[in-house]
Amino acid sequence: MTMEYLRSGVLSLLFTAAGIVGTEKRVPEPHLIRKIWKMIEQKRRIVIFPEGGRRWHGRPDPWIESTAKVFMRLGVPVYPVVINGSYVGWPRWATYPRPAHIKVEVHPAIDFSDNPTLESSLDRLKKPISKDENVVSEAVKPKRAFRPISGVTKLLYRDPYTGHFGGLIEQGANRLVQRHGDQSWTMNPDSSLIHDQTGKRVLTADMYESIRTLPFTAANQEALLSNVADVQIIENDQIVRAYRRERISIFKDHLSMAPGFRIPLDEVQYTGLERNNKIWILTPSKRVIATFKYEGSVRAWQDILNRIIPELNC
Repeated sequence: MTMEYLRSGVLSLLFTAAGIVGTEKRVPEPHLIRKIWKMIEQKRRIVIFPEGGRRWHGRPDPWIESTAKVFMRLGVPVYPVVINGSYVGWPRWATYPRPAHIKVEVHPAIDFSDNPTLESSLDRLKKPISKDENVVSEAVKPKRAFRPISGVTKLLYRDPYTGHFGGLIEQGANRLVQRHGDQSWTMNPDSSLIHDQTGKRVLTADMYESIRTLPFTAANQEALLSNVADVQIIENDQIVRAYRRERISIFKDHLSMAPGFRIPLDEVQYTGLERNNKIWILTPSKRVIATFKYEGSVRAWQDILNRIIPELNC
């Protein structure tokens, strides 16, 4: 589990007592590999989430390839596990959980005795668990939900028809409406949407995919995206500067994260999301964490950065 959950608080105590080991995303951690080897020697069972975190849209995300390499080299059975109902029970973007049944499927162990290539190993590992979590059986589908619409604009951060950022608004307990338009949707307990005008059922994942591929343009001096967030600038694991309610922006060639603090895009090495309101940006010398408490979507920021810095997807 990422270290954010293990640094302090009651959850940290509970997770540590349960034997959960913390990890820093995209940071070399040879000590973590040694811990895994030690647990294997102790005949312990180890659970690893190979996509690195909970899914935002319920569909498979890219794997962390180094995790697959660990699976290949441990020399012990590796069992793919599917957790049915976890996404519809509490999507990552949602504010509140839904009462849902969870069904765990353990598939037969994957065999690496023929020394397969990394690509072949990834195929074997992914196949049993590559499923769309938006589509579940009636046995695990939630039948009711408290304010299911709350938080969905963290995922649906643009109007799919106009392209405007923030163009969709959460209204009441279960309605999504256009800011500038007359279309609206009603959300079911399983997070699917019913178009109020046509009655057509739409998956939030499908609407998100259409949003993610929309073009975006800006004049040379204009920001591609701008929001207000709390910002921490960290060097050598120490917070050196912190700002509240700061205007942060993505431009074509740099990020503006605080007064006088810019990050050239060619220095950005990695971005990561924590929970559903934090994005951290890694450079050769700094780590910047922006917490979105007031407006905007961290998913929008990561999607745009991934599109204008293709290397981040590698």
